[in-house]
Amino acid sequence: MFDLNGDGDVDCEEFEKVATLIRQQTSIGSRHRDHANTGNTFKGVNSALTTYFFGPTLKQKLTIEKFLDFQKQLQREILSLEFQRKHPDENGKITEPDFTDLLLAYSGFPEKKKARMLKRVKKAFRDHGQGISREDYLNFFHFLNNINDVDTALTFYHIAGASIDELTLKHVAKTVAHVDLSDHIIHVVFTIFDENQDGQLSNREFIAVMKNRLLRGLEKPKDTGFVKFMQSVLKCAKDSTPALLDI
Repeated sequence: MFDLNGDGDVDCEEFEKVATLIRQQTSIGSRHRDHANTGNTFKGVNSALTTYFFGPTLKQKLTIEKFLDFQKQLQREILSLEFQRKHPDENGKITEPDFTDLLLAYSGFPEKKKARMLKRVKKAFRDHGQGISREDYLNFFHFLNNINDVDTALTFYHIAGASIDELTLKHVAKTVAHVDLSDHIIHVVFTIFDENQDGQLSNREFIAVMKNRLLRGLEKPKDTGFVKFMQSVLKCAKDSTPALLDI
């Protein structure tokens, strides 16, 4: 979408054109336009981003590799901030209940159900809690980035009649998401979602909650104007096609 001339990279002018159009078409962007009398800092933030992408003179090109690296770093920083909010101990670990609280933050569960799950975790790890390290936390959310593929894999296990136990989830994480989840964090996840404590995971509920957690509460459609903007682009392209053919 940003690569207007089709050369495979994005320059500053291309980036600014599309970014400006999107801001004008979204409710969030409308509230953050740079009006001199409001003292709005949005332009400054955007300038910092364009400088990062295109260099001090804005002459560099933004490659897909650089953008994906930026996205990866940004996600890592956000997750690290979430982790730090739970005040890790001197060993750099948060408690199992703290991890549960972070995991269920956007689950949409009634408070009573969340309280039951949290109580189950507190009881299970009261005397032998190992804690969750930052690296384990980051690994788990890297696993969540592949949740759609994980969903497909677990569905095949279910169709085949195979049980979804801790070893199965560890194997799926390794083969599908290429993440080596620790045995402990998998055990905590099973404690959260295995209500009858039979050692089996209800993959429907687990997947639904994990997808909501990944979206951070943005799963409901919002009227951002972005769809309308894309529809306008497509209509413009269709309208211009006959004229180009005539030429």
